[in-house]
Amino acid sequence: MKSLRTLGLLALFAVPLLGCSQKITVCPIPAILNDTAQVTMFRPGTTPDLANELYTVSLDRAEADCVYNNSTQVVRASLDLTFRAVRAPSTAGASYSVPYFVVVHEGSRIYAKHAYTLNFSFAPGAAISVIKHAPNQTRIKIDNGKLPWNYQLLAGFQMTDQQIAYTKAKGRYQQ
Repeated sequence: MKSLRTLGLLALFAVPLLGCSQKITVCPIPAILNDTAQVTMFRPGTTPDLANELYTVSLDRAEADCVYNNSTQVVRASLDLTFRAVRAPSTAGASYSVPYFVVVHEGSRIYAKHAYTLNFSFAPGAAISVIKHAPNQTRIKIDNGKLPWNYQLLAGFQMTDQQIAYTKAKGRYQQ
């Protein structure tokens, strides 16, 4: 019992020493929206079919880092995303771009949606390209009674209806 009281007093006196702005270990949670984690692009002028696939890009990893300002209750969060692009082997190099998004939300409330473009290249002869991308830092005003880890940074590809239908047909979606 005495050790609990000592621990409580120690915590009480340590809080004011934290300062105004601090790097925290539990940031807004980075996540990938499963239904939009992969997008397939097709050769121009062709129908969506396995034989017409130009390349497929998947969003494989999302990591976050942040700084929290206690006095303003604002978190500045940065997101590091890892993408993997795959194509059929080709002797030619190629450069492409795909649109993706990052949503800031807490529960069912969406605070912001940011659209980005991922630019990447395949080297001559390469069938795989791994791309690391860090979108712009996100500023989140923390609501009273909430903590930074109550929020989520959710990333995924911005897809057309045709791409969604193809992804569903490939079995990517769980119904």
